[in-house]
Amino acid sequence: MKTILQANKISKTYGKKGTAKYTAINNLSFEMNEGEFIGIMGPSGSGKTTLLNMVATLDPLTDGEITIDGNSVSSMNEDQLSDFRSQNLGFIFQDFNLLENMTVFENIALPLSLQNKKLDKIQSSVHQVASLLGIGDITEKY
Repeated sequence: MKTILQANKISKTYGKKGTAKYTAINNLSFEMNEGEFIGIMGPSGSGKTTLLNMVATLDPLTDGEITIDGNSVSSMNEDQLSDFRSQNLGFIFQDFNLLENMTVFENIALPLSLQNKKLDKIQSSVHQVASLLGIGDITEKY
């Protein structure tokens, strides 16, 4: 099986020099292989959201390394991370995080247009995803 995610001794500590520090993640290592499903469980404050934000490249690590599909995201700068996220990662939030003044079609198309994809590619991709999700009949709704 192909390893798609590898976290190697990752840590996240909050707080600045001279202030109280809080370690949310301490020296955690794990791998995720293609096709696997991982559940992250724990009590409130145990670091679940911090871990997800680090894996999603939204929150920088204090220590360690994260590799996604062979790419070391830990060493990327903000511009590289932004490009990597837009081209390689997808997010499903607990809240929809949709733009209310845009249709379903436009919300799905937005990331593709930000990548400067051609209009015909955007349209075919949106229709394909909408069909896959069973929402093809509501793409023009807000």
